[in-house]
Amino acid sequence: MNWDAIRQLSERFSWTDARTSVRVTGFNPPEDAKDVERVAYHVRYVTLKGEVEQGQVVTLKVFPRQRQRMVQFVASKQVRRIRDYLIVSIDGIRIRTT
Repeated sequence: MNWDAIRQLSERFSWTDARTSVRVTGFNPPEDAKDVERVAYHVRYVTLKGEVEQGQVVTLKVFPRQRQRMVQFVASKQVRRIRDYLIVSIDGIRIRTT
């Protein structure tokens, strides 16, 4: 799986379409979209200490050059940085990056 696939799985948005008033989920919301929100997803990853952690998170910010993302856990509101190459799975989809 490549880095773009990780982006598409982890940087999803939900918005209301301006023309049809239908709730849509996708990667890039249009400029005229209403009620734009980030979609939470379940992630399993390995910490730098070698521990496997998991939880529902929302991506807050992406650092593409460092291949990192700043995420916020939904339950605890804790903010962390996760390295993309340490992600094991996103929403049950196993990821192998090398």
